Amino acid sequence: MLYTTFRPNFKKSKLDNKPNAISYEVEQLNQEFYDSAILFIETVFYKEQNIPKELLLLDNNHQKWWCIRNSNEIVGTVAAWKIKSECHWGRLAIHKKLRGLGLGKRIAIKSLDELFQIGIEKVIIDARDITGEIVLKLGGEITGKKTIFYEHPITPMKIQRKKFIYKTR
Repeated sequence: MLYTTFRPNFKKSKLDNKPNAISYEVEQLNQEFYDSAILFIETVFYKEQNIPKELLLLDNNHQKWWCIRNSNEIVGTVAAWKIKSECHWGRLAIHKKLRGLGLGKRIAIKSLDELFQIGIEKVIIDARDITGEIVLKLGGEITGKKTIFYEHPITPMKIQRKKFIYKTR
């Protein structure tokens, strides 16, 4: 008897040769992966976008991180932190090979939903263009004019709990 390898016949799409986004889970960052997360955001923000490393770390104890992991490798991050009485959100980064699969939107929804579930009413965001598009789709709004931050535009935004469109529960 001749055995052949089963190969499913997938439709061709622009996502061919990319990993399946469904297999990646968004979770709160476990402390054991914190150093890996910092190395990951350095790769995205320092090496890709030329933002100085000293601007990447959050400088307070009032911070919360979420990640997307592939086994022990961090492939996505986002963080929230408190400045005075305001909640800020950012450091959204997705591995270069996984962009365009909807992982940025998934980590945004999960992290913002968890912030709103603990009673945060409003989140302040300075967003690059792609992040701004995600935030607008989730119910966010632009609060000021774009400025240039290390060669790329950023837009000041906010998203309020009462206007947040997606829920994870």
